[in-house]
Amino acid sequence: MTNTALVMPDYVAQLAKLGLSQLGLIPSDEHKDVITASLRYQDGTQLSLIVMCIAQKGWLREKPMVSVAIAKLDARMRSTDIYLREVMPVPYGPSDLKFLLALSANIRAMAWTVAATAGMGECLELPRSSR
Repeated sequence: MTNTALVMPDYVAQLAKLGLSQLGLIPSDEHKDVITASLRYQDGTQLSLIVMCIAQKGWLREKPMVSVAIAKLDARMRSTDIYLREVMPVPYGPSDLKFLLALSANIRAMAWTVAATAGMGECLELPRSSR
C-alpha cells in the first residue's frame, strides 16, 4: 500500500487545529495542507507533530485518511527522522466529536511513546497527568 498527500478540507483543518489547541499546543499552518505543532522534550530535543491528509492506495481504490506523525524537521520543513506515524479515518463532518477525541488521545499517546522509547525524557508540551 502506498500513500499520496491530499488537499486538506477546511473542516478537517479546523478540527485538527481545535484538537491541538485543546491539548495546549500552538498549531502552525504555514503550509496550506499541513498542520504542525512543536513538541519539546526534557533533554532539549525539539520535534514536530505533523497532521496531514493522505490517500492510502490499495489494489482497487484510494481511501482518504488523516496522518499524524512525530518527526524531526529540517529548515526546509522536510522530515529527517520520523519517530512515530499513525493514520486515522477522515472525520465525517465539522462536528465529529469522536474524531476530535481520538485525535487528542492519539497525539498524547504518541508523544509519551516517543518520550519513553527514544530516551528524551518527558514531553514538556504534554505532561503526563499526575494520578
